[in-house]
Amino acid sequence: MPLRSLLPRRAREACYRRPTMAKRILALAIFTALARCASAPVNTEKLSSTEAPIRAAEELGAGKVPEAALELRLAQDQMEQAKQLLKNGDRERADMMLLRAQADAELAVALAKEAPLEADAKDAAEQVKALQRSGQ
Repeated sequence: MPLRSLLPRRAREACYRRPTMAKRILALAIFTALARCASAPVNTEKLSSTEAPIRAAEELGAGKVPEAALELRLAQDQMEQAKQLLKNGDRERADMMLLRAQADAELAVALAKEAPLEADAKDAAEQVKALQRSGQ
């Protein structure tokens, strides 16, 4: 006669539940391990998604606009720091540094786009004033 049949009903049910809990814990451990492995390519994606606005800022001439040049330099420095952090295995800090670099690069792009528009607006305002003076 099996030993389990001598146990009260609740105890027998508990015996059957334990393997289920162990399976859940094992599944969770496997899932966590896979999630950690899957996070490695995300960093290369983040690297390329951060490099794109940096290149765009350089192509727009952000280096010629003082405010944009500062943001571009910050983005480039943060990108280098993120690469170093990735080499050292500190992915969390590298991800944060990449986010900062991307934000600074996007700001540099916006400032680089704004500079010629601001100059055009200034020229247009001066032309209006000149027309107003000549019309008086």
